[in-house]
Amino acid sequence: MIISFPKRGLTFSYCLSGVLVLLLVSMGVPASNAQNSGENLQSSVQISKSSTNSYQIVNETAYIKPFFDTSYIISGSSNLLNNSQNIINSTIINDFLSSPTAGYIMEQNNSSNSTTNATNVLPALPNPFVDQAMISATIQKQLFEAINSAVDIDYFEVDIKCTFGNKIQDWNCDVYSLPT
Repeated sequence: MIISFPKRGLTFSYCLSGVLVLLLVSMGVPASNAQNSGENLQSSVQISKSSTNSYQIVNETAYIKPFFDTSYIISGSSNLLNNSQNIINSTIINDFLSSPTAGYIMEQNNSSNSTTNATNVLPALPNPFVDQAMISATIQKQLFEAINSAVDIDYFEVDIKCTFGNKIQDWNCDVYSLPT
């Protein structure tokens, strides 16, 4: 009886290689993933949202305190941000308008209105809240200015942080970037 170890060692290495391949496939790690991951990051724009709402219960009724904000962080290359400006605008505007706080955005400088009745003049309470058209226009203006600043910077990776609180005049979008 002759035992051949070299063949057995060779068979063992084939089995070990097969087990490693099966392990990688079962974990969902394709061989091309490492090459494509850098390309996918370079050709995408990421939008993240963070919201803070405060609620206070008074006499068994809940209402939104006048202190809330929604922040969006938009990340990508300045060229991609510029090329994706319309979809960025529509995504953020639609998301913001669907939030429960969108109806509570106030304008700081309200003009008082009065209504005239045939017999007497009654002062009307001014509506402290802005309409959806003003919200959309303000978001679009802030994003346009920030994306144009990002294009002027022309860095590979740019972050734009937009903060939208309860007073529309305080809304802003700031551009952050690191030189490459």
